[in-house]
Amino acid sequence: MSVAQQSIDTVLEQPVMGSYRWTLYLACGFLMMLEGYDAYVVSNLAAIIAKGLSIPIPQMGVVFTAQSAGMALGFYTVPMLADRIGRRNIIIIGAILFGVLTLMSAMVGTMQQFTIVRFLAFAALGGTMPTIVALNAEFMPAARRGKLVTWLFIAHGLGASVAGLLGPTIVAYHSWQAAFWAGGLLMLLFVPFLYLYLPESCRYLILRDPQDARIGQILRRIAPGLSFAPGTRFTTTETRTTGIPVADLFRDGRAPMTVLLWVAMGAALCVTATFTAWLPTYLHVLAGLPVATATRMTAVSAFGAIVGPILLTIMMKRLGMPLALMATLLLAFVAMTCLALVGGLPWLGWALGAAYGLLLIGSQAGLNGLVAASYPTSIRSTGIGWAGGVGRLTSMIGPGLGGIILAAGWGPWEIYPAIAAPLLMAAVAMLIFHWIRAGEPAVEADRTTGPGVAAAARH
Repeated sequence: MSVAQQSIDTVLEQPVMGSYRWTLYLACGFLMMLEGYDAYVVSNLAAIIAKGLSIPIPQMGVVFTAQSAGMALGFYTVPMLADRIGRRNIIIIGAILFGVLTLMSAMVGTMQQFTIVRFLAFAALGGTMPTIVALNAEFMPAARRGKLVTWLFIAHGLGASVAGLLGPTIVAYHSWQAAFWAGGLLMLLFVPFLYLYLPESCRYLILRDPQDARIGQILRRIAPGLSFAPGTRFTTTETRTTGIPVADLFRDGRAPMTVLLWVAMGAALCVTATFTAWLPTYLHVLAGLPVATATRMTAVSAFGAIVGPILLTIMMKRLGMPLALMATLLLAFVAMTCLALVGGLPWLGWALGAAYGLLLIGSQAGLNGLVAASYPTSIRSTGIGWAGGVGRLTSMIGPGLGGIILAAGWGPWEIYPAIAAPLLMAAVAMLIFHWIRAGEPAVEADRTTGPGVAAAARH
């Protein structure tokens, strides 16, 4: 007796999302927002935290380095585990760990304790974020996948904005510890919802057991009119990979694509981390602006970061993902170089502060979307994690170099172009990526993501 078969691709690729997938997407967006708040609360309250720990403000740089190192560790290691034990498990465990460690950040009494806790918290964050992206990418129709993954990072940016707006208010009414209590408790309160409603990826399940009953249950929630006979064997166009997931990033013609994605992510994140750490100081020292004004100009970037991914998705429709990212990165280089003019034109700082978030941080969201669209399910978490991990390593290097060139006495027309220069490398990588994908008839990512995203990556 033959076993009934059902392709999951015909269900998951339906252009109409439906309430079930929108609920999943919004839940993951809210989780990203909570993580954005917890991740940026230290940056926004650095001076107050330093005072509370009785340390000089510059020593907070050790905390920022530890956070970047923890993020890199999480990006490199945890996604490979997610490709083995499932996205759902990693997301729930990561949310619990990040919530608990955020609460512990409010309980420490020394600089050493705070640094260790933040390192561990960001290791959990680094593992959870790419897994959230992978889970959503595997549930969304191909035609919308790149755009929706990009929009997830709007939620992360919104969380960072909330940290900047509410953090000082919470401190004014209570203490800097209360800002961590708020973030940690909200995260832990959200965990029961994740446990009850967060599904495992159908694409992940089918690669483990094509007759897993959970696949049919999930598909019926996506398309309530479907019914399946007991023991139905579910199929997909994807194939399961074996061996070491990292090695698979370089197999089946993916090596050039992987290298280019790593170059782009590493270069862009290096610039982002350096400006995040030093821009207020640069505006104060190089442009002669008051510290308060320089800080507010930098804070405007949070609003640009929310709008940036939205505008980027509009460009993607016309140019395709790689060329849209190339244009955004080039504009970001021009905008960051023009910061040298702020000394003579102080009003320009407000516009360029917004441009920093709009173009530079917006391009980061787009790069994450492109990475998610470029790998098959079996190694998607690994691909996202390692691309992000490369960026986290360079983000540890950039701020240190930014301090060295400032101490060396460089002027604004030397510092700003030098720091922004890696954006040109990232833009070239995206141009080559476009050429390579345009010249190839099909690669694994095309079979995985479907015609919509594959075409976007080639255009």
